[in-house]
Amino acid sequence: MIHRKLRTTPAPERAFGWRTPLLSGVFVLALTAALGSNPFTASASALQLHGALHRSETFGIISHRGAAALAPENTLAAMRLAFEQGVDFVEADLHLTADGVPVLMHDPTLDRTTTGAGPVSAHSLEQLRALDAGSWFGRDFAGEPIPTLEEFLDELAPTNSRALIELKGSWSDEQVAGAVDMLRARYLVDRVAFESFELENLERLAVLAPEYARVMLTREWDQPTLDTAAALNVSAIGARSKVFEADLGLVEAARVLGIGTMVYTLNTEQQWRQARSQGIDLVITDDPVALETWRENLSGDV
Repeated sequence: MIHRKLRTTPAPERAFGWRTPLLSGVFVLALTAALGSNPFTASASALQLHGALHRSETFGIISHRGAAALAPENTLAAMRLAFEQGVDFVEADLHLTADGVPVLMHDPTLDRTTTGAGPVSAHSLEQLRALDAGSWFGRDFAGEPIPTLEEFLDELAPTNSRALIELKGSWSDEQVAGAVDMLRARYLVDRVAFESFELENLERLAVLAPEYARVMLTREWDQPTLDTAAALNVSAIGARSKVFEADLGLVEAARVLGIGTMVYTLNTEQQWRQARSQGIDLVITDDPVALETWRENLSGDV
């Protein structure tokens, strides 16, 4: 279980890491008392306190792997379309190449979305550059390359969108620091948040990039999971809706600790309505335009 892994992993920041979630919880309680306890009031969101994840709407909308319904996922073509749509957030997945370069790719292997085969980590950037990451989606995207993190950030920087970036697999201190340096060079602290299933990655981010919001991804949802999130001082917890449904009372318990919630991947009005009723802060979807329209129609409906 997640909490057991945490207890066996060194984390030098733990000696002081509990203070921030505790103080955040006090602040959120004060906000809730002042503004009312309605979980759908935007001002009551725990994420008001967390940089790039700050929101002013009923819930934030995250475009899954770019505009993945319209272009090949995790390519610059998909990201550009998402930016043109004016989405709140784009979500991107990062794997490391054999020579340690972070590239946008969801799967650990190349087979599904490129003309290559085998693990991403077994190929150099030069080898990946020779692959086609678009023709599987449609002929109009033939020749679309696998982008690097740096290329993606160059596309993101001049837009009004924000990004949620997942670190896939295990990253070393040097690798995490290298990615963070790219963000700092572009002044994206209030525009980018990190996420990961790997607790070691979140611990490294807490030490090496404490100013960046972090999301703990999980396949479990219980009190020990929430305790782990609080110990890691994350901004939010992300999971599938069926995971949160195991104990919906913990969604409010997380809010009291200053920790938001994110659910993926919801594509129907029924799912969106359910997430809203549960007080979820962020929704990942393949159809951000439809969700944005639905959210706009909720204006004044609390």
